[in-house]
Amino acid sequence: MNNLITLFTTLILLTSNINSTVLEAHADELPECVVTTHCVRVNWEVSNAQESFKKTLKAISNTPRTKVIEQTDSYIHAEAKTKWMRYTDDLLVKALPEKGIIQLRSESRVGIGDNGVNKKRIEDLAYRVMTNQIN
Repeated sequence: MNNLITLFTTLILLTSNINSTVLEAHADELPECVVTTHCVRVNWEVSNAQESFKKTLKAISNTPRTKVIEQTDSYIHAEAKTKWMRYTDDLLVKALPEKGIIQLRSESRVGIGDNGVNKKRIEDLAYRVMTNQIN
């Protein structure tokens, strides 16, 4: 009976869409990437974290195939669908005003590689925010 319960619990955890990274993201900083072939985490040094955070939120909100699913005054969790195959990736943003940093993390939910999609997503977002091309 215990083996059946263990197997059932394992199957639920393996098939669940709850990403443990998202659950840990409300800590002081976003988690480091464990599998760097499908995850990117960067720190943007900014002079005004709150203003940069608002610009980042606007840019994310205006990004095709991207939907903000959770937001606070210092945290964003968005789901981004890849253009090809429509895989869902998690995009996390955390404002750290005391450090003058905006932290970003983009990670694929499936697979061990992403063909550079997460890195490109972060680079594109950085370009749009830093050049005020957020519409």
